[in-house]
Amino acid sequence: MTALDEPVTETVATAKRVGPWRLFFPSALLLAPLNVLLWLAARDGLIAPAGIESAAWHGAEMLFGYSFAVIAGFLLQPMRWPPLLLLWFAWLAGRLLWLVPEWPVTIRLTLAGAFPFVLAALGAYRFAAVKRARNLPFPLILVALGVAAVGAGSVQAGLLPAPGRDPVALAVYVVVALIALMGGRLVPTATVGALRAQGLIVRIPPRPALELALLLALLALALADAAGAQRVAGFTALGLAALFVAQMRDWHGLRTLVDPEVWPLHAGFLWLTAGCVLTGLDRLGMLTLPDSGALHALSAGTIGTVTLVMMLRVTRHRAGGRVAPAVLLHGLHILFALAVALRVAGGWMLPGHRGLVLWWSAAAWLVVYVLAAALVIPAARRAPV
Repeated sequence: MTALDEPVTETVATAKRVGPWRLFFPSALLLAPLNVLLWLAARDGLIAPAGIESAAWHGAEMLFGYSFAVIAGFLLQPMRWPPLLLLWFAWLAGRLLWLVPEWPVTIRLTLAGAFPFVLAALGAYRFAAVKRARNLPFPLILVALGVAAVGAGSVQAGLLPAPGRDPVALAVYVVVALIALMGGRLVPTATVGALRAQGLIVRIPPRPALELALLLALLALALADAAGAQRVAGFTALGLAALFVAQMRDWHGLRTLVDPEVWPLHAGFLWLTAGCVLTGLDRLGMLTLPDSGALHALSAGTIGTVTLVMMLRVTRHRAGGRVAPAVLLHGLHILFALAVALRVAGGWMLPGHRGLVLWWSAAAWLVVYVLAAALVIPAARRAPV
């Protein structure tokens, strides 16, 4: 077992400590639709707060706000209320900075970076305490996430030179690396369990060499994009897609379609593969996908799909009992896949209706996250059993 496989159980005996997921999962589920609606409303001139009409603000909040909240809820062990609330307020302060644009850059960067660095330190400590060589990449990736959050803010503030690619887009690769590493272990485990429930006994052996190759290829892609080496980035992204196909080959994905907590994990890796293909074709000049389609395949498709299903799975494991009937969960994930598909390819397929496609995608996104919040929040409010 890895540190990720070990369940975090809350019981009456540990009632003085609370699972961070109880605060951070509902916060992430409420932030995601609010961020998209605020950005689209500002972009279309329906509201006029300074700064939030930019795609950079939208992307940074979804990455460093939403994704980091999910990571905190998933990774952090139960803790007492005072430090948990302090950590949550650090997260919230970073999300509200757009309300006070006149604050000095140093204060803004401090508030924006406080939560990512504390999360990176706590997460790295958890994996370091396990003392397993195979877990070594986790603390390194978590530290890289903290650095990426502050680095992206510093570039946007003009304190650091701009890389060859948007720093928030580069930070997506770091979160994707964490998703790929976690998912590369969790998807086989979840699949074996789901198939066993169907009476099928399968074995999906670990492939550490492939895992290492994936991480190195992701690092190479990030470095090539940062340096503006388009052709290198293109061929690296296509090679990365081939590695993900090789990883998924033995995962029995089609056999999991009856389980609404497992097939979406496979779908997340399909989006990851598609995102790498689209990125490769884009960097090689072979395909121009508008509205950052390749980036959204990786962010909304991969990160969004995997984080959503993980919040629902973790809520079930830690609160006890399935959070919703299977048919509702199936519908939720199908609607989410439709929202992502509209965001990735809608501007390409309907170039004359870009704004309308964005609002269609946002509407589906809103329904998914409101329903997910309605499932998770009551479970988060229940006392440990």
